[in-house]
Amino acid sequence: MRNFRKAIYDSLHHWPAIVLATVCAMGVAFLWTANIGALWPVIEITLKGDSIQDWLRADIVATEANVKALQSSCDAMVTVVDDPSLPPLTSDDLRLRSKQKEDILARVESEKAKIERSRNFVLWAEYFLPSSPFATVCWIMGMVLVSTVVKHVLLLVSELLIAHVSTDIVRSLRMRLFARALGMDRKTFQSHGTSGMLANITTSADGLATGLTNFFGAAVREPLRIIACLIGACYFNWRLLVFSLILAPLLIITVQYFSQKIRSISTSILGRNAGFHEIILEALSNIFTVQAFTMENQEQERFSQCTRGMKNISMKMVLYMGLGRPVTELIGVGMVAITVCAGAYLVINKATHIFYIRFCDEPMTISSLFAFFALLIGASDPLRKLSGVFTSIHMGSICANALYGILDTPPVLTLAANPTPAPDRHRVLQVEEVSFHYDPNLPILKKVNLTIPFGRTIAILGPNGSGKSTLIQLLGRYYDPIQGTIKLDDIDYKNLAIYDIRKRIAIVSQNTELFNRSVLENIQYGSPNSSREEAIEAAKMAHAHSFISETLSNGYETIVGQGGQKLSGGQRQRMALARAILRNPEILILDESTSQIDMASELLIRESLETMKGRFTIIIITHREALVALADDVYHVRDGQLVPETTKTISSAA
Repeated sequence: MRNFRKAIYDSLHHWPAIVLATVCAMGVAFLWTANIGALWPVIEITLKGDSIQDWLRADIVATEANVKALQSSCDAMVTVVDDPSLPPLTSDDLRLRSKQKEDILARVESEKAKIERSRNFVLWAEYFLPSSPFATVCWIMGMVLVSTVVKHVLLLVSELLIAHVSTDIVRSLRMRLFARALGMDRKTFQSHGTSGMLANITTSADGLATGLTNFFGAAVREPLRIIACLIGACYFNWRLLVFSLILAPLLIITVQYFSQKIRSISTSILGRNAGFHEIILEALSNIFTVQAFTMENQEQERFSQCTRGMKNISMKMVLYMGLGRPVTELIGVGMVAITVCAGAYLVINKATHIFYIRFCDEPMTISSLFAFFALLIGASDPLRKLSGVFTSIHMGSICANALYGILDTPPVLTLAANPTPAPDRHRVLQVEEVSFHYDPNLPILKKVNLTIPFGRTIAILGPNGSGKSTLIQLLGRYYDPIQGTIKLDDIDYKNLAIYDIRKRIAIVSQNTELFNRSVLENIQYGSPNSSREEAIEAAKMAHAHSFISETLSNGYETIVGQGGQKLSGGQRQRMALARAILRNPEILILDESTSQIDMASELLIRESLETMKGRFTIIIITHREALVALADDVYHVRDGQLVPETTKTISSAA
């Protein structure tokens, strides 16, 4: 519950809405009890045929008679003490008689105060209430209808306020989670995966919203309704109420047992949701591969197994929730049944004791017993609802653990508290004694050294898996070296803001990433202030303008589809190159950026890059001769080290 408490704490800046919702919930509880309590005067009037005024006057007469009886009893006690014909009382007897006399006098004063209140209420009733019994019943029922309308208005206001608080908190958490994902280092992001992040942003956030809504709403409102009904029942017979709670410990144990089971199942459901999203994303994102290798049936089977597992867990949830409700209700009915039997005994036998235990000072009337039962049943309805409320709160707690677990994960990259201001334009990029590994037993780079003056073009060659792309990841500071440093004008990367590093770099990789937006928006991505003319000029330099303007239906306004699926691989790479050129970076990194481009287009791109040499630093990772020819220096990655080529030859580029 620790992370759920964090969500509650985050909600406290909405305290006015929470307080107002709580006040509305108190009003709902009061009106709920008042509507049930209205049964008592209705039954009294129906049984006796008296109006409320007559009923109050009769009650005053009965109370006055009771006062006279109490006073007579007190006088009799005084007479016994003062009678000389009787043997003298001991000191203990005197103390006991004194205590009894004090109790009787206290009851007399209480009854006199009751008479005074009743007389005042008679005056009020004569002025405002009808005088005939039937009209009085109709008036009470009318008031019940009005109070029901008011109760539902208060309930609606309470629910709207709580929904506003919970949805605002969850929106804020989603924004924070999305921002955290966008700024997350590669290692941490890969540990969660796209599907895991998607499941948390959607399903977990929804679960937390439901939990918060119930915590501030039903978890406050339903107990208030229970308390209000129990207070009303206390008015009629508090001893009988205490007796009715004899099964309460069993009820608490039962609710706790089912809550633990449901909490465990909820955890499994969230875990399955991540796998569910993963299967969907993988299959639909790689739909061409699925169809090309005729794997539709296998993917359907994977999806079927996943959904079957989710179904089985959901059925367990339904089973325990289905069992929890009747078992809880059975215990509740047992509590009511015990009370009905005890109350019926008191009324039928006009008794005040059961098994020598006092249950009331005077025998209960039928109307007061009915009202007592109604209030007890009124308390059982919110008690039944609380089982589902606690379930959703437990689910919200599990969702909060998932969400705050991501938000509270410390970043792998060390961020400088006071970053060093970066130079307007760097002079040299230095890699000094850099070593790196993903697995300590499998080193990727070993004490790599590299110095690249601004405006220099270098090519880095090596077989797949040799560490070329890893070096690029380090230069963009998506990872930090295990050993060694990377510097920009003698300033350690770790002392610079990540934004200052990455805004100077543009990367074009073989895995081109485009957005489901227009061609123009994709080219301008990263350069939002650029003009349309500048974007078209960048497209021309990347030799993308001709296919954009000639083959695409809407030219630069064509929507490219999810991941650029409406374009060929070569077209996507040329658009990505145009995007990088438009950014006008200090460092342009081409990581197999022309692997899907035909040779003629690649030669034209090389000519464009040739004209840009010296304007920025160019780092080329490729096996293609055309681009290697651009390089001022060529390096090979061998056994995790960077080996310079003294002479550029075609064979060295191969």
